[in-house]
Amino acid sequence: VTNHSVIAFGMYTEDDMRAVHASLVITMEEAVTGVDKIYYCPHHENGTDPRYRKDCFDRKPKPGMILRAMADFPVKRESSFLIGDKKTDIEAAHAAGIGGFLFTGGNLSQFAEWALASYEDGLRRKQSA
Repeated sequence: VTNHSVIAFGMYTEDDMRAVHASLVITMEEAVTGVDKIYYCPHHENGTDPRYRKDCFDRKPKPGMILRAMADFPVKRESSFLIGDKKTDIEAAHAAGIGGFLFTGGNLSQFAEWALASYEDGLRRKQSA
C-alpha cells in the first residue's frame, strides 16, 4: 500500500508509476519472494491535477488501501501487520485494526524478521516498553 501524491501534483503519471511497480515486482521475484498486488493512492486534496485532487479514503493515514487488501485476500486481521517508514503508515495500520511497525533504517530483512517474531501463533505478544 503506497501513497503516490506526486501523480496528483503532475510530477509523474500513473503509467510511470506502473513501470516502477513492474520493476519492483521483478526485483522481488529475483529475491525469491513475490508481490500479489500493489495498492496505491494517486490522490491528494491539494493536487494540481484536478483528476486527482480529492480527499481520498485510500490515502494513508486513512485505512482504505489496507482494508481493500484485507477484503481481496484471505487475511487474518489478528496476525497481520504493516511495516512502514512514515508515521502515517502506522496510523493507517492501526485504523485498519492491524499492528504497525515503523522502520527507520538499517537492514529491512532483519527488521521484518523481528516484527514477525513479535507475533506468535497468530497472537500478538506484548511488547516491553
